[in-house]
Amino acid sequence: MTELFGVAALAVGGYWVVKRVKKKMAEMEKQFSEMTARATGEPKLAGTLIRDPKTGKYRPQ
Repeated sequence: MTELFGVAALAVGGYWVVKRVKKKMAEMEKQFSEMTARATGEPKLAGTLIRDPKTGKYRPQ
C-alpha cells in the first residue's frame, strides 16, 4: 500500500513539475519576443501608397 502512495505522490509531483516548467518556458518566450521586438525596433509604416502611372511602381503619398 505504501508503494501505491509513493507512486501517486511521484505522479502528482511530476505533473506539478511539468506544469511549472511549461509556465516558465512560456514566460521566457514572451520575454525573448519582447526583447527581440525592442532590439529590432518596431516596423515603420509606409503610409498610403500611390502607384506611379509611368513606372508602375508604388511610392508613399
